Amino acid sequence: MLMAACGCPWRTWAAAQATNVVIGLLLPPEEAEAASLRAGVLLAVEHANRAPAPKVSLVVRGRVGQWGADAVEAARMVLDDGAQGLIAPPNGAATHLALQVAGRTAVPVISLCADSSVSRTGVPWMVRIAPSTIEEARALSAGLNAGAPGPQRWVALVPDGRAGREVSRDLNRACKLKNIHEVSSTLTRVESVVGQVLKEQPDGLLIWLDPVPAGRLARNLRDAGFAGKLAGPSRCNSPAFFASSAEASEGFVVPAIVLDADGEARLLSFQTAFRQHYGIEADLTAAEGYDAATLLAHILKKNDPQSLPRAFPLAFSLPGASGGLSFDAEGNRKLALRLLVARHGRFGAVTK
Repeated sequence: MLMAACGCPWRTWAAAQATNVVIGLLLPPEEAEAASLRAGVLLAVEHANRAPAPKVSLVVRGRVGQWGADAVEAARMVLDDGAQGLIAPPNGAATHLALQVAGRTAVPVISLCADSSVSRTGVPWMVRIAPSTIEEARALSAGLNAGAPGPQRWVALVPDGRAGREVSRDLNRACKLKNIHEVSSTLTRVESVVGQVLKEQPDGLLIWLDPVPAGRLARNLRDAGFAGKLAGPSRCNSPAFFASSAEASEGFVVPAIVLDADGEARLLSFQTAFRQHYGIEADLTAAEGYDAATLLAHILKKNDPQSLPRAFPLAFSLPGASGGLSFDAEGNRKLALRLLVARHGRFGAVTK
């Protein structure tokens, strides 16, 4: 009863007591890719526990109720549930809240957020698994504008609110845009947005949204007659994007981390394990979630809680499902990007 009154579920508390390594996953209820992220993290924990002790357990929390707060839930994972490290989702606001908790408690954070602001918070014990928006937009701009007869006119479609402001700032730093339009995640007023885009007659569109609304918007644009280039962030490399876009996915371009032969084999192995475990195909968020949990478990097993802050910046590298895991002094992942294009319901290499 005392555990329940303190907001610490008995099952979570018991898991924390029975293991030496406890990972916390902050997962707000509105997180678009929550299911994929959770599944990837859970699979990583299962695989980590095949190795010798210490064993790993997972605590998952997110805002509960009308007056709940993700910052409170992140703090409870550390203070009540005994989490020694946190995984933050693609959601930028949630990642910043997790980093606020990390700044006060010195627990490491592995983030999946692409906002450039994440690595400028001054919290030294964090790394970002996902490529940044700036890196992805620069790769798209260089690849899609190469060989063009003249300057290309690009328009970006971004989320509304805080998330859109972060994306807009990063896109403007990465490439020259003719205009940026905010779009709600529920695609309200989508006809108006599509009409504005058609009037501007851009050569291409960056649809910087989550996979489902990105796919739906691509379909709306193609149905309305837009024939220019379509591109978006790497997280659109997802079965959910293809399900929502249907035939409109054809020719859609996304960036992807360059993999060597060993990296391709690891990705295929992960995808096979994920399919066998869950009966569905893995997307990029699942792979990045798997890598975040694998990396965090490795860090926590190799360092006692008191020495964790001194383990950063990370000086080692690990093989990951999404590619090699190595990071610079600011916690940004070291990577190179290539472009993939959608053909017949899957993404493959762009051919010249």
